[in-house]
Amino acid sequence: MIKFVKLDAPKLDIHALRIPTGWSVSKNNFWEIDPLNLDPDDDIWFMFTDSLLQLHYQKKSITLDMGWRPDISPEGNFLVVILINEDWDKPIERFESKNYTEVIEFIETKLLEITTTL
Repeated sequence: MIKFVKLDAPKLDIHALRIPTGWSVSKNNFWEIDPLNLDPDDDIWFMFTDSLLQLHYQKKSITLDMGWRPDISPEGNFLVVILINEDWDKPIERFESKNYTEVIEFIETKLLEITTTL
């Protein structure tokens, strides 16, 4: 028999991001949750997975991928990687932070930089 557990998670919105023209959104589960304000035993940690956001810029074959590592752990961080031609072994940029406002700033800055300069 399968047993289901109901998590105590509030209704949440996705973080608003300024995404320049030309980028496509493959996945966006970047919820408006501040991990710095969560208790270690909070059910919301189940929303911090290794697959939160993925954006593609087809014109230059660039992917921006973000997740929480380690998955579902209060000890984790947001990890943003930027890669060309889906070369996961050699990302061209990598950024880690537990602070979601720093992550948003990094993502928006890099998207604009890639769109206008690369």
